Amino acid sequence: MALHDCHPCCCCVCNLQHQLYSYGKGKGQMWYEPVFKAITLDGHEVWRRRRYRVRRGTTPGTFYYSVLDNGVTSNEYWRILDCAEDLTYCLFYYAGAAATAGLSYSGAVLGTADGSWPEAYTDRIHGALHTAGIEPWELSSVDNSQCVGAPL
Repeated sequence: MALHDCHPCCCCVCNLQHQLYSYGKGKGQMWYEPVFKAITLDGHEVWRRRRYRVRRGTTPGTFYYSVLDNGVTSNEYWRILDCAEDLTYCLFYYAGAAATAGLSYSGAVLGTADGSWPEAYTDRIHGALHTAGIEPWELSSVDNSQCVGAPL
């Protein structure tokens, strides 16, 4: 499961996406590739992919992402907000900007191993979101159970 913010203007079908990570060839190099379904202006659904470069921050649990998207570079700062001791879930916060487009944003991603909400940790997760200035109602669920044909 991933919970994150979704802007209506991005034409994102929010319940159809995957987050893929891989190591690069260089020391400490990582890549992040979200694969998501989008709706075109003429109503067709198409798969899209972005490729972010990921660098570790100097503080443990922090990361810097950058991506070139249609000629505009976005830079993001990610940090681990909370993570269960048994890794039942991990909650990430991100803030980014596409300076040349005059756009800034922030949000959260909740990851679980099986895609279900960790009910036993609801209060803890809500508290961690609140400390980051994010309210639970601002998030959207991602359900990949009916997601077939993704170009993974």
